[in-house]
Amino acid sequence: MFSRVGVFYNHLKTHILPLAQEAVAFLRAQHIQTELLTSPEDIAGKDLIISMGGDGTMLRCARVCAPNNIPVLGINCGTLGFLAAAEKEELHQALQAVLDGKCTTRTRLMLRVCVRHNGTEQTLYALNDCVLHCANMRAFSVNATFNQTPLPPYFGDGVIIATPTGSTAYSLAAGGPIVEPDVAVFILTPVCPHSLHQRPMVLSANGTLCLIPAFKNTEDRAVATIDGQIHVPLAPGAEIEISRAPFAAQLLTLAQRGFFTVLHKKLSWGQP
Repeated sequence: MFSRVGVFYNHLKTHILPLAQEAVAFLRAQHIQTELLTSPEDIAGKDLIISMGGDGTMLRCARVCAPNNIPVLGINCGTLGFLAAAEKEELHQALQAVLDGKCTTRTRLMLRVCVRHNGTEQTLYALNDCVLHCANMRAFSVNATFNQTPLPPYFGDGVIIATPTGSTAYSLAAGGPIVEPDVAVFILTPVCPHSLHQRPMVLSANGTLCLIPAFKNTEDRAVATIDGQIHVPLAPGAEIEISRAPFAAQLLTLAQRGFFTVLHKKLSWGQP
């Protein structure tokens, strides 16, 4: 049983506020200590975060909650809601399932992204993906190694390194495979490659992938984008090292909302 709950919503989306307040009132009526949050960073003392928004809100919550071993329950108030446990119309049903202990916790692999340059290091974490792309939409080369073994260089608009969770996001749109969430792998998907021979690859999540962007023009720059939300400009010569994060996201789900059911409902997988 959870005793200290935070209900987070994107304060820029004011239409979600009444529903978030409804969730707070429901839980308080059950004598659960509940607080309305406008920043997922305000998680101190919480043992459950309820994310009310779309997949972007879920991604933001997961990156904050995973290092602190706090599970996240997603209520979809956005467009797709692929990561959510329930739709907004199912709010009370989902909250009651939490109170009754009928939710399942699914652990989701995350990426550890280290950006290194001239002896400095910046570490970030991603639930969906890390995308390496050019700042000004120019084709460029990406030199890569996996476990220190060189891979053929990629030339195109960039590369996507996705988790199984992120395999149904940008990677899928770029031609990558759908990967069941419990499989411990990285998906390396080229973005608009200038070659007929470059194809997506599935790599063991126990390995380490290193990427170094290379440009013909000295003024061009690359950017590493984390979960489509955090953008890190890369200085010339910067190296991006990607490995498995030392923790996993914990997403609560309902029994009727399994991966293949959501895949069929949300992305029309298997439709005739």
